[in-house]
Amino acid sequence: MKLLLPLFGFMIFLMPSRNLIAQETEEIQMIQYSPEFEFKDGLYLNIEAVKTNNPIPLSRIVTDLDSYNKDFFDEMIIREEIILYDVYGVRASVKTQNIWGYAQNGRLYIMVGGKFQRIIIEGGISLFIASATTSERSKFSPSDTNMYYTTTQDLYRTFNRRYYYSYVTAEGRVSLFDFESNTLTEYSIEALGELLRRDSVLFSEYAFLRKREKKKMMVDFIRRYNENHPLYFPDN
Repeated sequence: MKLLLPLFGFMIFLMPSRNLIAQETEEIQMIQYSPEFEFKDGLYLNIEAVKTNNPIPLSRIVTDLDSYNKDFFDEMIIREEIILYDVYGVRASVKTQNIWGYAQNGRLYIMVGGKFQRIIIEGGISLFIASATTSERSKFSPSDTNMYYTTTQDLYRTFNRRYYYSYVTAEGRVSLFDFESNTLTEYSIEALGELLRRDSVLFSEYAFLRKREKKKMMVDFIRRYNENHPLYFPDN
């Protein structure tokens, strides 16, 4: 299963800055990505903003909190939409679920499944572990008084109710994040094989292996692909 992540975002905020980048391409120094690289703090409306390390500055987000407040991003995450000022000073809004993600303290957080989650970019192909929150139906036991306060909704339920619903965060599911196409795919030998097609040498070697050998060497092939195809970002 392939998931196309938010790509276009709210383009009006990026058009002037992207034109500026186009004019100064030859002057911008690009550096090879490493784990020590820090992304600029702010909102990333789409993958192009990530590739150019060009987010919406936190100062253009409308909020009652100071951008240095520790609760700043917690407040942003729970909102259905975020109010921004564009480069012309015009107030506008963008739905939170349509944002690619944001960076805080140089670290990236990506929007997946209606929530922001930390993503570690390893290269053109990265392993991504995302957690999912689901509701679980449980039978009510009168002897367990703590069940009255499992969720906010349970504060108002009656003693006669036989079931209650609690929210459970499942363990993370491993996926493959393809930086070039901005997609998440399942972590499988077939999905990795499709991504490796861009490197004819690695793909030929991978295709020659038996299924069991492929499964054992998936991480190694990801590492080798990233070494052959490093990512470059504008120097901060």
